[in-house]
Amino acid sequence: MKFCTALSISQLLALVCATSAMLEFENTRHLSRQGRALKKLLENARRLDEGGDNGDDNNDEYEVDIESFLMDYSMKLMSCVPDQVLTDADYNDHFGVVIFRLCPSNKCSDNNGCSSGYADFAIDIGTYVDAYLEDQADNMNWDDNFDGGDFGQCTEYEGKNDDGAAYYVGPGCTADGTSVKMALYEDQYCYQESETSFESISNGWSLPYSSGGLVSTQCNACTDDDGAIKEMCADLYESSPYRCEAEFDFQHYYYDTNFEMYRYGQDTTGCTKIEVMQKPRSTFSQETVWEDAILAVMLLVVTAAGYAWYSTWWSKQKENLEKIDDDDDEDSQGYHLDGTPSGDDHDYVSGEEYAVDDSAVNESAESNNYEGELT
Repeated sequence: MKFCTALSISQLLALVCATSAMLEFENTRHLSRQGRALKKLLENARRLDEGGDNGDDNNDEYEVDIESFLMDYSMKLMSCVPDQVLTDADYNDHFGVVIFRLCPSNKCSDNNGCSSGYADFAIDIGTYVDAYLEDQADNMNWDDNFDGGDFGQCTEYEGKNDDGAAYYVGPGCTADGTSVKMALYEDQYCYQESETSFESISNGWSLPYSSGGLVSTQCNACTDDDGAIKEMCADLYESSPYRCEAEFDFQHYYYDTNFEMYRYGQDTTGCTKIEVMQKPRSTFSQETVWEDAILAVMLLVVTAAGYAWYSTWWSKQKENLEKIDDDDDEDSQGYHLDGTPSGDDHDYVSGEEYAVDDSAVNESAESNNYEGELT
């Protein structure tokens, strides 16, 4: 029996060691699909803990296992999203994302792809273009003025131009998001497409694939005419940072970055991200328009109802304030000197208002002062 050293993931590797030992005892030539996946996981775990490389034999077996599965599949480009930023395994940011689907070859349609047994993947546009053009290199008739091998990269245009500005050429998405084109950009990341026409800076030369068609949008089988697996399918499957394999029939070990652990089954860690990429909120789909319209109507109704309630409330408050003012005026008129008319009881004689006798008041005051002195 094979001796298993203690590793950091003790419980998981205990199962791996037991399975590996049993399979090796029977015969490594007859390893099952699950056994090979477990052995690959063991190699990865040892490589992480020991920082070393234990050989490529098991990795080769696992790659053969993947390739044998993909031989029954075809690749279909589903959409090209220009405004998305994708970070690769080396933490490099790329502008522009291609979402492609692996469909069973007998179910793949050039128009819609497939609706069952598939898996979706998101990868940066440059990597996808490079893989496709390398696969199709023998079938391409490149223009003498362009190197097709550079079409997947954002490269500075070295031609002479009168304005002295720097321009860059690279792959991008068509306006409808259904194909990949070549375009002229103003930045080294091929993000901001230039309003300057390529013909104006290239002495009239046209930019190939400027209207689309740089890569195929049809179903492309993952096997060549000899029945061998195409590197394009295998490489893109392995290098895609986002995967949605919820409908996929292939199960394997994968690293779940959300929980930082290995899992066995279909890799669905990228499903949410891919869905968001395919349906960005900035696009005005029919569903989004209806949702926004309903929300606008609801806000309008609530605003109108609030205004009506406030108007009614303010009218009542205004009436109460006017009534209070009237009552205050009446109360203030009730306080007056004896003999002085108040309110509407004023008497007018020959147009002159009745006046108080000031002499009587003065005599009363002098009398009070005299009494105070006697006291």
